[in-house]
Amino acid sequence: MLYLQEGDDAPHLTLRERQILERVALGRSAKEVAAELGIAHRTVERHIENARYKMRARNKTHMIAKAVLCGELILAAEGSSREEPDSSGRALFVSGERW
Repeated sequence: MLYLQEGDDAPHLTLRERQILERVALGRSAKEVAAELGIAHRTVERHIENARYKMRARNKTHMIAKAVLCGELILAAEGSSREEPDSSGRALFVSGERW
């Protein structure tokens, strides 16, 4: 089981880091994310690494798990009737698709 440690603060991710984190959580590659956002894939990889370091995660999978636990990524139940993105600016996705 994964727990946040006492000293773990919620990371302060930039909007771009959150956008990329969301897409990575959906299983997209750096090249796919780069094409979607119109930036270089190397830039995407740098944002992933920056977010990973900020979250003190060992790898991308650990980063996604910690993002869910600390509220950076919010998972909605499948079939949710939510019509707008979360007003907090945090990523919200349902069953592989962004809302």
